[in-house]
Amino acid sequence: MSADEVYADRLRARFDEVVPTIAVDVDRVVPRARRRRAVLRGGAAALTVAVLVGAGWGAGAVLGAVPGPGLAPAGPTGLPSASPTAGEPVSSAPAQVPSEPAAAGPVVPAVADVAEDGTVTGVVGDPWAGDEPYWYVLSVGVDGTERRETWSSRERPGLGLSDGDAASAFAFGAPVVLGSFVLDGQRFEMLTDPTVLPTDGAALEAVLRASLQPDRGAGSDDDKVVEAVRSALDREGLMTPALRDAYWAAAALVPGVRVVAGEDAQGRPGEVLTYTASTGEEVVLVRDLSTGLLLQSGGTLILEQRVAGDPPVEPTLDVAGCVAWATC
Repeated sequence: MSADEVYADRLRARFDEVVPTIAVDVDRVVPRARRRRAVLRGGAAALTVAVLVGAGWGAGAVLGAVPGPGLAPAGPTGLPSASPTAGEPVSSAPAQVPSEPAAAGPVVPAVADVAEDGTVTGVVGDPWAGDEPYWYVLSVGVDGTERRETWSSRERPGLGLSDGDAASAFAFGAPVVLGSFVLDGQRFEMLTDPTVLPTDGAALEAVLRASLQPDRGAGSDDDKVVEAVRSALDREGLMTPALRDAYWAAAALVPGVRVVAGEDAQGRPGEVLTYTASTGEEVVLVRDLSTGLLLQSGGTLILEQRVAGDPPVEPTLDVAGCVAWATC
């Protein structure tokens, strides 16, 4: 087979893959090709071949054809060689470089607004479903004394009773202030928005450490973190389960803290967290394995926790001994 015939066969094989079959008369095409090569010499001829093969490659890409042997696609090297999916539109626009994700903005907590009647708006309310207005807690000392009941809510004033005596009732404003926190390098002295606190234990532990102040609290930094957790869990019923679990996990990360299966002072099974502070004080927290709620905090046993209706005494400013709920 002559070189001209080989050339014609390769052209036919190449275009059979990308266009319908076209009969090629070698006796007519080859002489014409010879005459064209004679006119378009050197770089001009090379450019013509490059454009022709490049056009064939583009059509093959659209139709999903595979390049024939020995015919590589024309064009600059380094471009992706994978073909688009059949039927997918091909754009001639330059590829768009993915932009960098926008940097997260600073934390902007919501702020509680306390009305004259003590109701609170502007921040998330109570975390439980249903219409019950309060979270009820019944606790006693480990020796059975100091029986105490509280009705608390993030949305309205609460009430407390000692030994079930209505005459001992005390009222308090909605406990929406969570404390002083540093978030993204900015301190919020009276944070009231729990949604900005991380629900990952390690992240929350880092926030608690960043929020420590040398002139507040006693003991080492580890002591202060454990105390911050213990204090926060005193109001655990007003937290989401995720945030409550994060506080427990944060405490477990403090050096010297030990968490084991055990029981509280009443013999109820639970998860026991212990810590010896630098002052020698023993910190003991026990939580229920199924609910995650505390069974014991130090010398106090929590006998009951649940949502509840109105307390037996209306919480008023007179009962609270305050002049305004916003400062009570």
